[in-house]
Amino acid sequence: MWLKTPGSIQNVIWEAPIEPVSNEAVERLVRENKMRGIILNSDDLRSGLPIVSIGSPEIWPLNDLYPKDNIPPLLKAKKGEADFYIVRFSCSFRPVPDEKQIEWARFIVQLYSGIEGQPIAFDLHPLMVTQEVKHSVKVTLSPTLKFQEIGASFGGMDFGLEYTELHPIISATGIGEAQPSWDYEEAKGLKVQGSKFMHMLLRVPKSMRPVEAFLDLIADVKIRDQVLRLNVGKKEVTARSLKVRLVK
Repeated sequence: MWLKTPGSIQNVIWEAPIEPVSNEAVERLVRENKMRGIILNSDDLRSGLPIVSIGSPEIWPLNDLYPKDNIPPLLKAKKGEADFYIVRFSCSFRPVPDEKQIEWARFIVQLYSGIEGQPIAFDLHPLMVTQEVKHSVKVTLSPTLKFQEIGASFGGMDFGLEYTELHPIISATGIGEAQPSWDYEEAKGLKVQGSKFMHMLLRVPKSMRPVEAFLDLIADVKIRDQVLRLNVGKKEVTARSLKVRLVK
């Protein structure tokens, strides 16, 4: 089975302008620039900020993606201790006027721990994209259950992921941990914008149910040559909407 990323986020659970991490962050930027003779209005800094969207995760039990007679040996060997799932995360960055551009953003997944154990990110993709725009990227799992990219003409695979495009610069961290994340940065001639799709191979201890996570996003926005740190809003209703269930 091949899981192809869609052209846009299918089920948005949060969409709004990102917000300064605190009022103090805004006021500090205003004070620092005033000392340099640059007058910035705090209301102007808060208005017209980039809009971001976060999509509802998509989840597939890994066993269901392979023919029953061709499940990888390592997956069979681990079935008594843990279950594995492919989880697709998504977010998007909406273009804004040139004076307020995202130059760096981080999408964060915080996996819940439980008394029965701790789910972890067994592997992540994309892990590193640095040099050029990639088109029609195909990815499968190696015998050691690690994501690996394969050539377009490579055939005979039982399971894989396919991205329409991958834009630099992307880097992921948190393999083997409970808080994986993906960083997006500007590259020459390429801004941080458009829909982004990320995949995690989730390992869940056999006795642990349900599995939930918090999704978060922080970003640095360049405003008139100044950088302001922002994140998704932290109002109560927003916090609830960004808590998601991955496994029932």
